[in-house]
Amino acid sequence: MIQNFDSTLISQIYHHNPLSLAIFRPITNIGDTYETIFVTAIFFVVLVLKKYYYASIFLVINKVVVAGLNSLIKNTLKRPRPSHKHYVYAGGFSFPSGHSASSFALYISLLIISLFIFKRLSVKLIVSAICIITVLLVGYSRIFLGVHYPSDVLGGYLLAATILTFNTLLFRAKDLSILQLKGINN
Repeated sequence: MIQNFDSTLISQIYHHNPLSLAIFRPITNIGDTYETIFVTAIFFVVLVLKKYYYASIFLVINKVVVAGLNSLIKNTLKRPRPSHKHYVYAGGFSFPSGHSASSFALYISLLIISLFIFKRLSVKLIVSAICIITVLLVGYSRIFLGVHYPSDVLGGYLLAATILTFNTLLFRAKDLSILQLKGINN
C-alpha cells in the first residue's frame, strides 16, 4: 500500500526542467538543519527580548525534540533513499524526512505562537498562510528533487505534528492560557 502511494505521487511530481529545479532547490534549503537552527535562534532571541519566555521555550523544545526523534527513527529504520536521480545532495536515510519534520516543527510553532501574539486577524492570516505554504513547499521539494518518497514527507509531518500537539497540551496544562504568552488573559 505504501509503495503504491509513493509510486503514484512520484509519477505525478517527479518531472523536471531547468526553471523548476531553479525554484525548488532554494526552497528545499528552507527546511535544512542549519537554516532551521538559524531561524529558530533568531526567533528565540526576538521572543526573549520581547519577554515571551514561554513562547521561546516552546519554539526551541519543539525544534530540538523533533530533530532528535527524527534522527533516532531514521537510524533505527534505515530506509534507503529513492533510487532515481537526486537533484540535490542528501545523505543518510530516507524515513522520515528531516527537512519536512524540521520545517513543520519550526514554522508551525511560529504559526501557533503568532496566533497568540498578534491581535489583528489580517496579520494572523498572513503569518499562518506563509507558515503553512512554507511547510508544504519544503515537503513537496523533497519529493520533487528525488531525495524522499512521499511517505517520508508524510512521516516527517506526522512526527512533528505529534510532538507539537503534545507540547502544546503540555504548555497549556499549567494554565488555561496556551503558552502563557504575555498579554493573554484567562
